[in-house]
Amino acid sequence: MFLFLVYVVLSTSGLILVKLGSQANSIQITNAVFSFSMSFTTIIGFLCYMFSFVLWMVIISKSEVSYIVPMGVAFTNIAVLIGSKLILQEQVSLGTVIGTCVIILGIVIIQIAK
Repeated sequence: MFLFLVYVVLSTSGLILVKLGSQANSIQITNAVFSFSMSFTTIIGFLCYMFSFVLWMVIISKSEVSYIVPMGVAFTNIAVLIGSKLILQEQVSLGTVIGTCVIILGIVIIQIAK
């Protein structure tokens, strides 16, 4: 369970950090010269996401895929929604709240059925 929580935190942090740093990123091609710049925030976000992927592979190798994948997707989506609202100051619509409630209901059903 601890690895799963670390995965959710790293995955969510990675996505939010990449979003935060994305405004400073640029890709340019001029005179056949390719240049690419990336902000420090984006690099940290990529590292978090990369570590979460490795951790996810460890978690999947030790768990039932039919159980852990829906749980991982659900918890990550909920955490990203909360992070988007609190950190990125994004608007959350009623449809998004209803969809999140459906996801939470799905988690409860999976837990009951287990």
